[in-house]
Amino acid sequence: MQSGASMSRRALLQLALTTLLPATATATATATASTSTSTSTSTSTSTAMATAGPLLPGAESTANLYISGARRGPDDYVAVIFDAQAQRIASIPLTARAHGAASHRASHRACLFARRPGLYMHTFDRRHPENLVTVEPVDGRHFYGHGSYSADGKLLFATENDFDAQRGVLGIYDTAAGYRRLGEMDTGGSGPHEVVRIPGSALLVVANGGIHTHPDTGREKLNIDTMEPSLTIVDSRNGRLLARHVLPAELHQVSLRHLAVDAAGHVWFAGQYEGAESVIAGLAGVMSIDKSLRSFSGSRSSQGLSLVELPADLQQRTAHYLSSVAVAGEHALFTSSKGGLVFKVDRGSGQLLEILSVRDCSGVTAIPAEVSTVEEPKVSDSFSSASALLTSGTGEILALSEDGAMSLAMHRVQWDNHVYAI
Repeated sequence: MQSGASMSRRALLQLALTTLLPATATATATATASTSTSTSTSTSTSTAMATAGPLLPGAESTANLYISGARRGPDDYVAVIFDAQAQRIASIPLTARAHGAASHRASHRACLFARRPGLYMHTFDRRHPENLVTVEPVDGRHFYGHGSYSADGKLLFATENDFDAQRGVLGIYDTAAGYRRLGEMDTGGSGPHEVVRIPGSALLVVANGGIHTHPDTGREKLNIDTMEPSLTIVDSRNGRLLARHVLPAELHQVSLRHLAVDAAGHVWFAGQYEGAESVIAGLAGVMSIDKSLRSFSGSRSSQGLSLVELPADLQQRTAHYLSSVAVAGEHALFTSSKGGLVFKVDRGSGQLLEILSVRDCSGVTAIPAEVSTVEEPKVSDSFSSASALLTSGTGEILALSEDGAMSLAMHRVQWDNHVYAI
């Protein structure tokens, strides 16, 4: 559980990530990783006029901007971009409810993903977010709500469901060619939800929720009794499975959903329990990239997975449902909309430190300590004056610091599950 590794160990890990798995991934190399023979171009339609709109304030600067999906009323969904003071910069109408987002600062590319089973992803230039292009899934697939860009921004990897084969895939999209689908690679599990890329590398970490769904039955969960959630690490250059953790049999109904990367080579995860027990382990935990890679043999990693111990009363208060996770400073932050709370875990010890009540709290993101238009955002080990932003279904946006949560603004929307720095 220790994240305070020695500098030499961190240096070795970083060297392994940057030399063995260089960040640059070309479209040609990645397309060969496809496990599908289909290279169909997904349907794209512009939802705005072709002429560029006004430049988004701050888009060319180092100012922090954030995006979240929201609902203004029945069947009225928008994406909202706001600044660090929680002031709205832009609102973009959407065709359906959004879930996750991804962005690439240097290329100004960004993408919003529909809530599962998703039938769209909206792509845009962060300088002109009103000019959306809608990309639909290819036949036999639907989106699962999340995605991640390659280090150079040339590729987008989206979690998708091969629903007839009941397997998870990462769709591979060429961003410079109107997000044309190049192919796909296996996630090493079923029901993939969030995918994150380890900064400075080509490593993709996937939270496979283990739940089968099918468009014919909407959001119905079809295999609760036989779920097999997993965490996997995939080489985005060729689709090779590099590490895989499967939860113990007694925890097979803990669907692993959301992820956050820290600066010490760890990925924190948040889960949602689908069973009937009143107390269960596995709702929150952390995976060591280094140990998971080194201990991988056959189809599983034998080391590198640790669970965070959560007291029974906290589990029951959350209804065994964690909405989101983020890393800020020396802490991992977990939210629960059903519990109306955010709790803080020490990254070094894995111990629960603090619980704050925030009604219908779901979205959480760290406030970047360093922002650059040409480099990847850096994962920081230190606090800014405010370490994270929280969003609530009540319309409130709050700043979280070591002194607690402070309300920044109240908007007349219902914020959706996630908020992201873009």
